[in-house]
Amino acid sequence: MLNYITIKPELMERQIVETDQYWWSRKLDGHFIRIQKQGDELKFINKSGRIIELSHIKISISQFVGELFGELVLGDGKTCSNADVASAIATGSTDLKIFLFAAKNENGILPTSKFIELTIEGDNIQKVEWNRVTSRSEIRQAFDGVVTDKGEGLVVLTETGFVYKLKPIQTVDLVVVGYSMNVGENAGTLRDLLLGVMDDENKITLVARTSSGINSTNGGELLKIISTIHVKSNYTEVSSAKTAFVFIEPKLIAQCTCLDIQGENASGTILKPVLTYSAEDGYLYAKDGESVSISSLVFQNLRTDKMPNAEHAGWNQLKPFLGSADDTAEIHEKLPSSIEIKEVFSKDSKNGLAVRKLVLLKTNKESTGKFTSFINFYTDYSPGRKSPIETDIYLHHSLDEAKIKFLALKEENIKKGWEKVN
Repeated sequence: MLNYITIKPELMERQIVETDQYWWSRKLDGHFIRIQKQGDELKFINKSGRIIELSHIKISISQFVGELFGELVLGDGKTCSNADVASAIATGSTDLKIFLFAAKNENGILPTSKFIELTIEGDNIQKVEWNRVTSRSEIRQAFDGVVTDKGEGLVVLTETGFVYKLKPIQTVDLVVVGYSMNVGENAGTLRDLLLGVMDDENKITLVARTSSGINSTNGGELLKIISTIHVKSNYTEVSSAKTAFVFIEPKLIAQCTCLDIQGENASGTILKPVLTYSAEDGYLYAKDGESVSISSLVFQNLRTDKMPNAEHAGWNQLKPFLGSADDTAEIHEKLPSSIEIKEVFSKDSKNGLAVRKLVLLKTNKESTGKFTSFINFYTDYSPGRKSPIETDIYLHHSLDEAKIKFLALKEENIKKGWEKVN
């Protein structure tokens, strides 16, 4: 399965690895689907590992054995939602289609250029349109165009294996832990959902509650489901209506949208309850742990294709937006970077000594998914300038690529009169 790196669109020029070419496609809002092909036998498998019956979808792809990855959508995938797709799956709709975006054989994930060369035919299946560009500024232009067209965002691939997801509005999948009811004239109707995320030990950290997105139609349908799975809890959470939340089995995943996610407030780190769960004891309060504040959280629908675990409803989807200094410091401490090349040059000027420094760094942190393998830093100090210190950062996947950029920066910026001082 492809591992996505979710980044904020405003940081794409800095966080997307610099390379010779990129491939982008419009992000579709459907269900991830994995297709196993062995001879003429096909298996359609969703993100939860469940096999889905899609007999109306036929595939013809010669001389290929392996797996195909795609998005299961309705129509062209531009206007449907994953809730529409879930409903279509439940009813056995033949309007479902698959847009393929990657393939894997015995040697691993195919480079995008090779995937594009695959001839894939059939009924209700096709490849996504991958667009080749050569700069991050072109990705920015593509993203702005898709958002203007009311698209959900972009998926960006590099030949070296990085996969980026860019979305203007963030989507999070959270475990439904409990609910509260309305009082007064709306008594008997659903008011709030209590939501959390799971860690690798299946502990649940509470992160938010929301009533936004719940209406008379979906609220009634939700209530039919959640009112049958009550469990006990030694922890009590009180709603804004001064009523206690009713706790339920952690088996439902709510997809929500939000504008921002923060790991700190004016008082520092945000702390919220961490709960354990078992069928015998229900929920037990464990401690107050690090949590988040989610702004403008809106319930969209239940994700029937996802499971209540760390992979599908865990911290991994929130961490890219937190920028925790403690977390980053811990990574740096455990995986210290090393300098591959460092060269410093100086030059006398009328305003004082000017300095230009080039550093090629090996991060040793690529396994975290937060860092590239190599980074070039070019720092220019000019004492007479309004902004005396300026630093440019270039991200690289390979040492050869990084060395080429280092030499190009040196040739471009170190001319006659600059003296090496290290």
